[in-house]
Amino acid sequence: MSGHNTPYHMYQSPLSQEDPGDAMTIDINRYGALMELVSTAAGGETRTLKAPSKAGILATLRMKTDGGDIVITAAAGWNVTGNTTCTFADVGDQVVLLSVSAATGYRWEILVNTGSAALV
Repeated sequence: MSGHNTPYHMYQSPLSQEDPGDAMTIDINRYGALMELVSTAAGGETRTLKAPSKAGILATLRMKTDGGDIVITAAAGWNVTGNTTCTFADVGDQVVLLSVSAATGYRWEILVNTGSAALV
């Protein structure tokens, strides 16, 4: 039977992705990815979220360490309105994202927002 142990293999591989750090680009490249954001600058930090390469990718961004706010700008927007920024201010702030097709390529859509100040 093909695929009968797929959940086993999914949880054997690492789903977390390392936070690239201040002023760097986040590239979500696997389904189910969890990126725990770490802020060390009291004045705040920034990241750019790269547009997804296909539809159907599920990912979570979550603030793990709060040394200051982290503002993430989504290159292709966070929603159909085209809002581009989301601010993570406290430990536990998180967004769950799904990549969807857009008029030109793909973009992220926020499915769940817990605490973050989305969308400007």
